[in-house]
Amino acid sequence: MLDPENQIVAAPHPPEAYRAVVAGSQIRRAAAITIAPGGDLDRTRARNDALIRLAKDSDDFFFPVCSVHPADGAAAIGEVDRVAAAGAAWLKLHPNTQDLDVAQPAVTRVVRKAAEHGLPVLFDAYSPWDANQPGKFVNLAMEVPEARLVLAHAHGPGFPQLLFYDVLARYPWWRRNVWIDISVTGLLLAGGPFADQFAWVLRKVGVDRVVFGSDFPLDDPVAAARAVALLGFTEAEQAAILHDNAAALLGGEL
Repeated sequence: MLDPENQIVAAPHPPEAYRAVVAGSQIRRAAAITIAPGGDLDRTRARNDALIRLAKDSDDFFFPVCSVHPADGAAAIGEVDRVAAAGAAWLKLHPNTQDLDVAQPAVTRVVRKAAEHGLPVLFDAYSPWDANQPGKFVNLAMEVPEARLVLAHAHGPGFPQLLFYDVLARYPWWRRNVWIDISVTGLLLAGGPFADQFAWVLRKVGVDRVVFGSDFPLDDPVAAARAVALLGFTEAEQAAILHDNAAALLGGEL
């Protein structure tokens, strides 16, 4: 988390607070994420640099998920080049916070540039204001097949729409370049009447394309990790969701 002066937040949720929450658990690494503002390149660069420093200072406990704002055009593309060279692990785009339409050509250009550097792009993927957003992610994945898209929150209460990826898997040209992050949704649905349906849909997508997320500080990361078992996943499936799939997206380093 970053404050308005682009420094790692000191209160109430500093990196040390996260590490205290997960102390004694099996959580070994965590994503540190920023969301770039539009029209303020100095602030965007400072935030990204702060995350890269945090990763180094934490001995890579945190991995940096940097961000740009697609509306910044060529400057955003240049910043992707810069953070990729500096050690960014993933890139973050947030349609709601950044007021983006996933179908905008500027978003496609940023995703294509990230793909050139091998950077997965983590999207917030639940919008109650854009009913067409799930289809836009499918179009983006097809338009940039070399990209690796990670869809946070699994479309929220609209998670059944993920079944379209099972349909796409029937076509030989589909690259399976979309991963599903179950932050918020996993903890929200575990133990409830939709838990079995959620797990069923994720298995249809492919458990090898599901990754764990906690959405800290809004949710407790240890409770979120326990929710994976409460959703009914086997031990082998839990290993994939909690470790193996994210490790693969990080180049095997997790």
